[in-house]
Amino acid sequence: MLVFFIHGVSTKKSTYAEALIKNIKKEVRKTKVETSLYFYSSYWGNLFNHKKHQLIDYIDKDYSRACKQHPEYKSWQDDIYRYRCRRKELISNFLGDFLIYQNPKRGQLIRKRIFEEFNQFIQDHPKETQIHFIAHSLGSLILWDILFSDIISNDDSVLQFRDKLHRLDLVSITTLGSPLLFLKEMLDIDFSIVNSIIDKSSSKNSGNSYQLKWVNIIHSSDLIAYPLKAAIENEISSDLLFFDQYVWQDANGTELTLRNMGQSDMAMVIAAEDAHSSYFADNLDGAITARIISYNLLGETNKLLERCVTPKLK
Repeated sequence: MLVFFIHGVSTKKSTYAEALIKNIKKEVRKTKVETSLYFYSSYWGNLFNHKKHQLIDYIDKDYSRACKQHPEYKSWQDDIYRYRCRRKELISNFLGDFLIYQNPKRGQLIRKRIFEEFNQFIQDHPKETQIHFIAHSLGSLILWDILFSDIISNDDSVLQFRDKLHRLDLVSITTLGSPLLFLKEMLDIDFSIVNSIIDKSSSKNSGNSYQLKWVNIIHSSDLIAYPLKAAIENEISSDLLFFDQYVWQDANGTELTLRNMGQSDMAMVIAAEDAHSSYFADNLDGAITARIISYNLLGETNKLLERCVTPKLK
């Protein structure tokens, strides 16, 4: 089976999924199931770095102008425009990538890059017929556009992408740290479109009563990730089996300490960034994520039905 990753915001290395892939392989080996797994981590994170740098340069230039205009406040210049380093991190790590993808032309170029990588992946494994997608953060919106969006232009590489997918069995989707709940409201996404798509592209003879399985994994401290089932359950058909699954861990030791001290607001801020990237970490969070993903890849739906909160590994 083929497993294709699509990353989200703040991904600076093409090796972002290596630890998670290692843990998924370990979990699959434990099951004694004989299967061939081939992974590909698509990477588009370097496409528009210059636009983020340009935005930060503009801000720095305006800040410098304000400082020069008011030399009498030289000792308090950091107060003129507070939290500059944090603001730059916010642009580089979150807002920049999200806003870049919303630009239609740039979004189209990102999807083109992903299609080229996907096409090469399936060409390298011509005998494999099953495809699984794993998407993180903004990557879940990119995956939605690739698989399901009905507002794609005629020159978008998504159409070629879907043509390739028609030759494969779309078996599962896993979303990690996904903001699709809010994007559904913002973009007025109707999940009923999934029903017609899976009829065309999913296998009806895979030995499973469901044509597509979708697991939405949420780290309990991740402010970007939200459950989705209640928002879509009246739109999706019984051919799509959807699960929300929670990774019930503290994102770091400082979060745990602050929560125990009753400082929940501070704990939330301290945990946010680590929690959003925790799915790929080589730690307990990543191991739990890998176990849930392995259940989805192997069709272990009963284990997903048994519990939706996973505090630790047995």
